[in-house]
Amino acid sequence: MALTSCPQRARREPLFDIHPLTGISIEVFYSDRTLETFGRGGAGWFWWPRRRGFTPDSPATGPFASRYSAFRHAMNG
Repeated sequence: MALTSCPQRARREPLFDIHPLTGISIEVFYSDRTLETFGRGGAGWFWWPRRRGFTPDSPATGPFASRYSAFRHAMNG
């Protein structure tokens, strides 16, 4: 039996990277905060400093319209 992949799911997988100057690990992820914030938040891409397997150190920054814009903000911020 062959496994089929879901392109939509692959596009929303979290991205882990390390800031080249500070060495801080970051996670870029997609989230829909509309239900969580009772309509005051939005859906989009967020980032936060986080080591894989550990809880984040601070609240998420975002939302951003694309994964790339969230990643660029994390690298420039």
